Amino acid sequence: MAETTRPRRPAAPRLALVAVAATFLLGACAQAGPGDAPGAGAAPTGSSTPSVPVDGGAGTDDGAAEGGPSVAWLDEGTSFSLTLFGSSTCPPAVESVEAARADAVTVRLAPADPGMCTMDYVPAVSEHELPAGVDGRPVTVDVVPAEEGAEPVSLELP
Repeated sequence: MAETTRPRRPAAPRLALVAVAATFLLGACAQAGPGDAPGAGAAPTGSSTPSVPVDGGAGTDDGAAEGGPSVAWLDEGTSFSLTLFGSSTCPPAVESVEAARADAVTVRLAPADPGMCTMDYVPAVSEHELPAGVDGRPVTVDVVPAEEGAEPVSLELP
């Protein structure tokens, strides 16, 4: 009996089919890169600061209602609070509180944390004793940032 052989089909179409299938399978498993994420590059919406004025009551500065620094008496003539805003994982910190005059205090901020910080904007409240010799009213609180060339912010304790 004579042996029959099938005619050989070219390998190119089979290889092309395998290559197309592999491309689809690998593409389905791929993850979006940092720039490919949905919404990447889109402008943020909403606000993390209050949109209506906040009444802090007597003895407070209005800065906190606007998302800026503020001061308030805790125990009038003895201690005050300072509210600063920044990252929750790297909150702004006070380096020193010094008497400048009988009616003024200088608060120097510590240098910012050089590490990775979250991109949120939250209040950080600290309590400070009024330095000896400060007994005038109102009390001006000058907040001096650690960054070179940054302007101090003047707040008032009534």
